[in-house]
Amino acid sequence: MYSRLLFPILLALLLFIPIPIAFSQIFVRVLIYSGDNFIINGKPLITNIKGDNPYIFKDVVSIKGKMESNIVTLIFDFLDMKERVISIVPNTVIDISGEDISVNGSSYRGGMRILFRNEKILVVNILPLEDYLYSVVPSEMPYYWPGEALKAQAVLARTYTLKALSRNNKKDYDLTNSADSQVYKGRIEEHQSTNDAVDSTKGEVVLYNNSLAEVFYHSTCGGHTEDAANIWNIEELPYLKGVVCRYCKDSQWESWQRVIKREEWDNLIGGGNISVKYNSTGRIMDINGINGTKIRSTFNLPSTFIVGIEIREDRVIINGKGNGHGVGLCQWGARGMAEAGFNYKEIISYYFPGVNVDAYRGF
Repeated sequence: MYSRLLFPILLALLLFIPIPIAFSQIFVRVLIYSGDNFIINGKPLITNIKGDNPYIFKDVVSIKGKMESNIVTLIFDFLDMKERVISIVPNTVIDISGEDISVNGSSYRGGMRILFRNEKILVVNILPLEDYLYSVVPSEMPYYWPGEALKAQAVLARTYTLKALSRNNKKDYDLTNSADSQVYKGRIEEHQSTNDAVDSTKGEVVLYNNSLAEVFYHSTCGGHTEDAANIWNIEELPYLKGVVCRYCKDSQWESWQRVIKREEWDNLIGGGNISVKYNSTGRIMDINGINGTKIRSTFNLPSTFIVGIEIREDRVIINGKGNGHGVGLCQWGARGMAEAGFNYKEIISYYFPGVNVDAYRGF
């Protein structure tokens, strides 16, 4: 009697247990090139040209593409040493699959998609999420840093990527390969230590109220991370408020100095006295009404955490702390916390108070 009841009870329980998403089924589209010419190499490639005149080419070993006057010329080289040249129009989409694919000399996992937008050739790398992270983690954090810091970076990069997928699913790509999204350099950047960090945290993300958190990270905070609302037009979330950080003092960016020509300073800020406004974390909000972020970008300053300005007749000396926007995880702080014995979940919770790390179960 009991055995007859046991199965339906177990089945009912299983139906209500959240099952982690199969990460092998989640793919990321990364823009790795935008320009007017490219060369793609690989072991026998399969090229699927979709458009008004579809083609499928097999046994391709290289594809050279060049755009001129909004027409793209493609040169295909085959295993049998034959060559074929075709011209295509901008509404064409080309999908490329195969092994050991390289684009302009750099090797990547996954496949490629070629698109043509605004008189530019776009090359988009399409690959599984975890494979993408194998390159992102060491591109964003030194591979020889402590394992717990690398794990924290892996979880944050995974969370950031999944948020991008939810926002950009109707666009041509989800992320770029630069710091505008996350730095991604392909296979050349991969290391065993960072692959291990990705594998050991597989499927883990940062959650707030059972939803994917908004996560950010930067090199060095300089002693206090920044409120996200001070930098971007973003919802004020409790876990994106700045926190005191005592762990990044070994960073080369713990303090810095920049010297600017007086003429360049006056052109932006104006001559004479200055009026400086600071925000709650100690960073510059504006000087003489000029936004701190604009000042940082104009003078190529490491951060807006400016602690001293000395105006001389021919130059201006600026002293500051930190490197980056200052929001979220301080990477050098994560390194310091790992060396102090904290694990990756504790590191993440410190910089994002109130979040938790758990398996991803869907958007």
